[in-house]
Amino acid sequence: MRETRFSAGRRNGFLFLCLLHLCLLGGISTLALCGAPSAAHAQAPDLSEPDGSAGPPPVPTLPPMQPIHHPAAPAAPAPQATRPATRPAPPAAHTPPSPMIGVLADQLAHAKTPEQAHGLESRLETLRASRLAPATRLLLHRSEKDLAAEKPDDAVQDLSDALALQPDQPILWRGRAQMRLAAGDLKGAIADLGESLGRDPADAAAWVLLSTIEERRNDGRAALQAWEKAMSLNPMLDKTHKRQEQLRVKAFGQPT
Repeated sequence: MRETRFSAGRRNGFLFLCLLHLCLLGGISTLALCGAPSAAHAQAPDLSEPDGSAGPPPVPTLPPMQPIHHPAAPAAPAPQATRPATRPAPPAAHTPPSPMIGVLADQLAHAKTPEQAHGLESRLETLRASRLAPATRLLLHRSEKDLAAEKPDDAVQDLSDALALQPDQPILWRGRAQMRLAAGDLKGAIADLGESLGRDPADAAAWVLLSTIEERRNDGRAALQAWEKAMSLNPMLDKTHKRQEQLRVKAFGQPT
């Protein structure tokens, strides 16, 4: 077919279009490689109307939420250090008297002569002191020396120290009652005799001492009762009953 100018122009135009297409593809690739912004990051298109009017109203945004303040829980009080409850010291155990004391006390209650009664009293006194520890014996002897030296207050302190060591020994309570009587503490002396007789009610010497203290307190009836109890334990104390009659007069007056 014979080539015309129109055919050459069509061929040239087709070649021009091909070259243009290749240039466009190359340009796009070059832009992508050089970090050109993608379509996702392109500038948002202008949404205003062509006539210049404003676009749709913006979406209202909610105000920021205020933080919710919860009331703080009250702080738990710090644990207080508690002192352990102080327990009172247990009372001293009442050591039962030796069975031999009961035997000798029964013999004394049936003594026929003052000499027999005196021998039994000495044996009973030795037996009542047989359970004293060496330190306690030392304090007892020292109290007797203090009393002889007319230091009754020191003697009371000696017996108090002895009782701190052996509070279950009735002879010590009786001894301190004697020292308190010498010091003029009649109320304390009676309290000590209560402790002594509560542990050893067959102690005739303690009843005699109680009678003397009650007489000093001008309580004739109590003095008479204590003396009669002492005589029931040792009838040789007042063989002629002279002491008993004196106390009876103080308690009830002169008989008519």
